Amino acid sequence: MLSAQISEDLNKLTAHWQRIAFIASLCERHAINHQLYCENAGLAEQAKGYRKYLNKVWEYLAGQLKSMKNLEKVLLELEIITPVPTEEDGYGVYPALDACILLTSCLQMILDDTADDLETASGLSQGTVAQFIALIEELEEFDPEQQNHPLFDDELRLQHEVCLRLQDKKPQAEIVKHLRRWLTSMDASNLGISLE
Repeated sequence: MLSAQISEDLNKLTAHWQRIAFIASLCERHAINHQLYCENAGLAEQAKGYRKYLNKVWEYLAGQLKSMKNLEKVLLELEIITPVPTEEDGYGVYPALDACILLTSCLQMILDDTADDLETASGLSQGTVAQFIALIEELEEFDPEQQNHPLFDDELRLQHEVCLRLQDKKPQAEIVKHLRRWLTSMDASNLGISLE
């Protein structure tokens, strides 16, 4: 699933914090998908929980998290709000599940510096977009090696841009602050979905 360019980009993220920040960026792009699912399912508290836990990751990356003790608790709380798809669920549960899997990866990587889900996370995010394209275009599956679609191109461009921004020579806290601000200024998710 990984394009050659993205694979090359990911290899340049050698610091553990850069790799966590890359996945946190994907979480930020998936947050609207999760929020929309929660709104439709009447789970407003779960949407707030996801936002709160993702904020903790950003605080850690910016050097603002004073205690790591609570992160294990956050990981357990995230597990509780991670949706388990059933036959009754509509499509929206799957992007919400992907959002939670990505955030779980961030937290696990913070708690265990030998953990590294970078390529898996990149591929998962691309897969979320590919599945959505297959749904809206009524395809059996969308194969980015054989087909083109603006949403998939946007996903690859965003992942590339995040990698470039993470390689900036500025201090880590400054890179994280600007990256987060840039991502939260976007009004649509990686599926092109807006809450407006």
